[in-house]
Amino acid sequence: MSDIMFNFKQDETYMSKEDLRNECPLAFASAPTNPNVSGKYLFVNTETIVDDLDKLGWKPVQAAQRKARGNAGTIFSKHMVAFQNPDIKIKGEGGDDAWPRIIMTNSHDGMQAFKFSVGIFRMVCSNGLVVADEQFSDFKIKHKGYTFGELREVVNQAVADLPNRVQVLNDMKDRVLTQEEKNKLALDAMLIRANITPGSEKAKEFNYDAETIEDILDPKRDEDKGDDLWRVFNVVQEKITQGDFHAALTGAKVRKVRKIKSFEKDLKVNKELFKLATNLI
Repeated sequence: MSDIMFNFKQDETYMSKEDLRNECPLAFASAPTNPNVSGKYLFVNTETIVDDLDKLGWKPVQAAQRKARGNAGTIFSKHMVAFQNPDIKIKGEGGDDAWPRIIMTNSHDGMQAFKFSVGIFRMVCSNGLVVADEQFSDFKIKHKGYTFGELREVVNQAVADLPNRVQVLNDMKDRVLTQEEKNKLALDAMLIRANITPGSEKAKEFNYDAETIEDILDPKRDEDKGDDLWRVFNVVQEKITQGDFHAALTGAKVRKVRKIKSFEKDLKVNKELFKLATNLI
């Protein structure tokens, strides 16, 4: 079972401002990227949020931004920064520890508010687990009057809700899957990656061969061997997001599945996979 540890000091290298600027220059924008933003729009750059989260103990560990496509005005405005607190850890069995993360997405084009999701980072397999909206709330701060107190409230709510998140993880560890359930989880995960809703009419057209399902369910490490939902989910999640396996529809050519490179698709797929898994609890 997992428990939360506070005042835990992790030996972790966090991103410096220089690192962050190299990975995500949009975080340091000094003005809106869209000149046609509403008069009610209050520009707050992401760097301000980074500095304020640092005051609250949360430091950047990962960042990405949407790749530019030609000269499109807003296509490159959306970006993401993930934060981790060195004082908080979720203690797992046998060293299978995890760390809560706050994932912030933002754009400077007036198209979205600051959005904060809470994820779980599992060190043993470098998986970023983003929880689904149906299980845990996302938090938003609109570009209409940002205050440090508002951000502090978002962080306090996220930390206060951690016991509920840990309970869900423990429920997943207690749920043993049949082989049929594992096969369906792997198949539905492939559909989600392909942007197809499991159970839909379109999904009926896709039937991956037995070798593909076996490959998805094959653990990369001994720690992930087992039939409980938590371990099976982590195996599937890692394969679906990180790629590096071969897949084929029945009777079709075998193709290598590659890592998801877009942070937006990665977040979307992660959320849908977690929802898929927690529906089995």
